[in-house]
Amino acid sequence: MRRPILVFALALLAAAALSASAFAKEGGVELSSTPSALGPGDPWTPSLTLIDIDGQLPANAKPGIKITNLETGRTIDYPATPTDNPAVYTVRVVFPAAGRWDYAAYDGVTDRLYEFPTTRIVAPNGTIAATPKAAAIPEEGSFPLWPVLGGLGGAGLLALGAFAAIRSRKFAH
Repeated sequence: MRRPILVFALALLAAAALSASAFAKEGGVELSSTPSALGPGDPWTPSLTLIDIDGQLPANAKPGIKITNLETGRTIDYPATPTDNPAVYTVRVVFPAAGRWDYAAYDGVTDRLYEFPTTRIVAPNGTIAATPKAAAIPEEGSFPLWPVLGGLGGAGLLALGAFAAIRSRKFAH
């Protein structure tokens, strides 16, 4: 009876060790708000919080927000300014025209863009330019839930198979 429990415990430890890298989170950027209900020329002033990398904040970070007009392709970069908290920055963003805009934050260290859902900036008269349908872009910064669950499920099946094999005494000494 002790052997199946030992095999199951070892299989569980092996699965945890193999999936530990999937749980490792790299640094990133978090926004305090979204640009909802804005018109052209209205300021949006979110704060950017840098997520630490292995327990420490990136040195010499220069974060900010880039916005891109989906009709024209024009991109505008808004660098953030530091606050008293070394992990928090503020930025003032202005969408200059009505239409559909993509926006992405960056940490200024890794050259990675953290993309957010497309936003619509509506003119005061309620109109926005006609736009073609945008292709869906997979989210880069999302947590890989399905690979982790698949790995844990596979490890569980292996442990169950080992338990059944030992229990049936096929591999008994």
